[in-house]
Amino acid sequence: MNKTYYQEQFENEEFDSEIMRNALYEDCSFSNCSFSNLNFIEVNFEECEFNSCDFSGANLNETAFRTVVFNECKMMGLNFEQLNTFRMSMKFNHVKLDYSIFYGLSLKNTSFLNSSLLGCDFSEANLEKSNFQGANLQETIFSNTNLNKVDFRNATNYRINPSQNKMKGAIFSKEEVMGLLMDFGIKIE
Repeated sequence: MNKTYYQEQFENEEFDSEIMRNALYEDCSFSNCSFSNLNFIEVNFEECEFNSCDFSGANLNETAFRTVVFNECKMMGLNFEQLNTFRMSMKFNHVKLDYSIFYGLSLKNTSFLNSSLLGCDFSEANLEKSNFQGANLQETIFSNTNLNKVDFRNATNYRINPSQNKMKGAIFSKEEVMGLLMDFGIKIE
């Protein structure tokens, strides 16, 4: 790593250079910062917190998020497949993740609380014991996804085919359970 930042606070910063490369941010906090359309290359964030930051359109080339929390951030159109997945651990609270790709990732125990996940792709992902409480999952793809013990209570607009996903012990709210039957052409009156 070329640059190391430890226990620093970044507020209202515009990271507007085209590339952020080879840096380690440890136990740092970011508030109201913009990383929009930035190319991250081998940047490690460990024990960091992001509040009201914008990552939309960023490229995450070999970036690592290790024990990182995102609160009220905008992270639209990100390809999380590009991450360095070694010790990856993320939590999302009230985050706009629309049209992001999580294909094939191991995201066990990940929280997506009250987040917007419109049109996201979780195909082939392992989401075991994750939490989608209060999330909007409209047009989100779950295909051959491990959803064992996932909490979908109060999640809305999901469409999940139980025959194409592992779902043992998953929890759903009664009001939204119709999203599990749509692919079967069943009518309930």
